[in-house]
Amino acid sequence: MGLTRRRLDYDRKWLLAEAEKARIRGRRHRAISFYRRILAAEPHDSNLHARVAPLLAATGKHFDAWQSYRQAAQVQLKNKSREEALALYREATKTLPLQIEAWQWVAKLELGRGRADCALSALLEGRAKFRSRRRRPEAIALLREARNIEAWRVDIVLDLVRLLRRSGQSPEAQWILGQLADRTEGRDLRIVRGAQWRIEPSLKHSWYWIRAALARQRSSGSRIPARNH
Repeated sequence: MGLTRRRLDYDRKWLLAEAEKARIRGRRHRAISFYRRILAAEPHDSNLHARVAPLLAATGKHFDAWQSYRQAAQVQLKNKSREEALALYREATKTLPLQIEAWQWVAKLELGRGRADCALSALLEGRAKFRSRRRRPEAIALLREARNIEAWRVDIVLDLVRLLRRSGQSPEAQWILGQLADRTEGRDLRIVRGAQWRIEPSLKHSWYWIRAALARQRSSGSRIPARNH
């Protein structure tokens, strides 16, 4: 009777011990049930949210997992613990790779720390997770954010315009390529002109591509060292 009464009442220490025991034994659903009983009484406990989030993700409860990651990270941000919040969001990108907000938060926090290279890497790593047609809007969104860091990096722009073209946004894709063409030369310019032609296979873009190819050929020829006779 005493043990039953104890289990029915809110006993944080006992619930937490049972949750940890279940987690260590790999009994995820049981661990989640105990953590949730504590969270029902303490919904803003960031440590508990951080513990339960990966378990929720591993059992397919992706929405709930993300809510817990976000809750834990936001508490850390309110406490000015930006590195702890970043670590939580980075963990979320591993357990919930199709949660776009996790990638965006990692990039945002890296930028806030003055680490633009890390922010860009996170955005591009995240973009690589969104390969399907259904996930194309998320891929486009991450590439747009990447361009806020490096606006005219050729591989980023080409990836973005390819997705824009496939999404029926060819005018914007063509405009971006035109701007990029003014900033590139050599092999990159030829690739950009080819991308323009694929969007609009007109005589104008055919000529642009040929002219870029000839310019590259002339440039390569001028760098060939003269033979000694």
